[in-house]
Amino acid sequence: MLVKLYSEVVLSMGIALALEIIKEDLEKEAGEKVDLNYHSLAHAIAKFKKNNSTTVGQNRKWEFKDSHELKDGQSTAGRFKLE
Repeated sequence: MLVKLYSEVVLSMGIALALEIIKEDLEKEAGEKVDLNYHSLAHAIAKFKKNNSTTVGQNRKWEFKDSHELKDGQSTAGRFKLE
């Protein structure tokens, strides 16, 4: 639940820094000390990232082609066109 609430913070920085920010925020709202476990938070973040893997660039498929598979519109080696 914490990971969903703080998803922007968690996904934009490391786990240790996110842990500190979440602790400080919860302590401000509760008015008392809050203990959070690093490993539990790391596991929750990994699970959240796995279930919400809609970020750009993670599922990129690479296309490797040999020289005979390239488009005919390309110039030969050593030649180029200025536009």
